[in-house]
Formats: sequence, C-alpha cells, structure tokens
Amino acid sequence: MRPLSLITISSVAVATCFTFFLFTTAPQTASGANGPEGGFSVASLSGSYASSGKADGFLSRSIGVTTFDGKGGVKRFVSINARDGSGRKIILLTSVGTYTIDSSGLGTIFLENTLAGGVKTLVTYDFVVAKSSRGGTKGALQADEVTGIQREPGITASLVEEYWTRREGL
Repeated sequence: MRPLSLITISSVAVATCFTFFLFTTAPQTASGANGPEGGFSVASLSGSYASSGKADGFLSRSIGVTTFDGKGGVKRFVSINARDGSGRKIILLTSVGTYTIDSSGLGTIFLENTLAGGVKTLVTYDFVVAKSSRGGTKGALQADEVTGIQREPGITASLVEEYWTRREGL
C-alpha cells in the first residue's frame, strides 16, 4: 500500500475545514434561528412605492407609483419612455392586480395593464425583497426595496426589470 503524501493529507484537511466552516457559519433560512422573526408576509409590502424600470438596457425606461395594500392587492401607474423609430414615445398605463410573498421575501405580482385606448395585457413579475427594515405592523418586516423581473416580453422590449422603493410617509 502506497503511503499518503503530505499534499493529499493537506488537501483533505483543507476540504474538511472548509466544509465545517460552510455548514456552521452559513445563514439559516427565514424559518431558522438566524432568519427574520416571523419572516415576510403580504403585510410586508404596504404603502406607496416609487417604481423605475428598464427593458433591454436602454430601449425603454419607466417610472411610476405602485401602491401595495398589505393584503395582497396592488395598483400602479407607469409612464414608459420607449424608442419609436428614430425618436421616442411616451406610453402611459395603469395596472391592478394581486401579489404573494413567502417568508424568505420571494414573491410574485400578477397585473392587468390597461393602456390608452383600453388595450389590456396581463403580466407577471417574480420579485425579491432586496432591503427591509423592522417597523411595519407590530414591528414586522417592511419591504423597503424590491427587485423584479417580468416573465413575459414587454410592450416595448423583451426583458423587463422593475425596481420598487418604499416612499416613507406616503
């Protein structure tokens, strides 16, 4: 039998230490001891949020106001500045819908958009709470910054990203 080399022994020791470190210091999930007490809920998204979005880089940009009711309902108004031939055009839309969120801060927003002329589209956003604070109802987690990606192609471009920032006091 061939004796183990110092390199092999060192490699095994390093791998063992790394594995021990990884599993003893990794943050636990929302339901774990180190997770947020109670985690996120639909109440974590409540109030007025400024929204900004982009689609396919600079093909279109948007700004708006989104209001989450803290019970799973959402409304928004958006102004989209999009490419139109060699110029730009403004597209205004309103939306109503619902949202869900799990205790880790991942969620989904389902919206029905209404454009000028009454044209309606359905869109779905997958989102994550990027920044939160305590202070919601009874000290619960409040979503301060949210990042989302639209599943369907947008009306101006294919990849739509949206960012929501809580407007404190509104």
